[in-house]
Amino acid sequence: MDVTIAYMTNYTLDIPNIDKQKKTIESFYNIFKINENLTTFIFCDEKQLSKIEGEIELFNKSKYFDYKIPGEIYENNLKDINLLKHASFIKTKSLCDGYKKAIELCETKYLFFLEHDWIFLSNITHSLKELVEIMNKNNEVNNILFNKLSNNPLSYQLFYNNNKNYEIPLLLTNRQSNNPNLLRVDHAKEIRYPLINNNGCSLHPGIEFYYYVNKMKLPNYCGGIECELCDLCGNNENKVRMLGTYIYGELNKNPTIIHSDGCDRVGLEKNKKI
Repeated sequence: MDVTIAYMTNYTLDIPNIDKQKKTIESFYNIFKINENLTTFIFCDEKQLSKIEGEIELFNKSKYFDYKIPGEIYENNLKDINLLKHASFIKTKSLCDGYKKAIELCETKYLFFLEHDWIFLSNITHSLKELVEIMNKNNEVNNILFNKLSNNPLSYQLFYNNNKNYEIPLLLTNRQSNNPNLLRVDHAKEIRYPLINNNGCSLHPGIEFYYYVNKMKLPNYCGGIECELCDLCGNNENKVRMLGTYIYGELNKNPTIIHSDGCDRVGLEKNKKI
């Protein structure tokens, strides 16, 4: 199959445990009925966790006063996952950096962008092979996005009339995301790649989010992949069609993915939940 997996991970407070990482890759292979080992790159964001002062209790209930990231143990554990054992391991400095490196390194026609904390649901009824066939037949479909939301119109998730009837239900959208998605690589190199800032979001300098973990706040800056792409298309239908992002499924379809590591995130600039 002409697809490469970009498996994106980073150092979180529950490593070196790899339960969610293992469930993600197994879910991907099972739901999409993949019977071969696909070329895989693991991109690990090395950005250090913020300085943690005082006592912190991790998800495994271990307590530390001077927490040190068990990065090497985590990396070795990832390599022990059967579906990742042949993957190339690449360290990156941000999610954006990994996204661009994945596009650079991909030698197949398509790239599946897969962060480490998603589970695919059984209401995905088409195989990866079938999705690739649809993209092979329809050059305007440059990106198929799987939705953590229902396929209902929202201010940031609008739908446009398809010019064709596809064999698989797809909705043309202005929504852009680094959530699980299948990319056409040559289009991504030409259109998406130049828009992404390696070090993170270039549209929101100074914005900072906080993730509440065990009653402690861990800062994290805006990731940037969605921001630049959403800014490009806005509600301009011509630009939406140029990007060619389609959400999988029919209108009003329930979510097709769930986030296994959801965080309680607050945008400090507005002091509200994000």
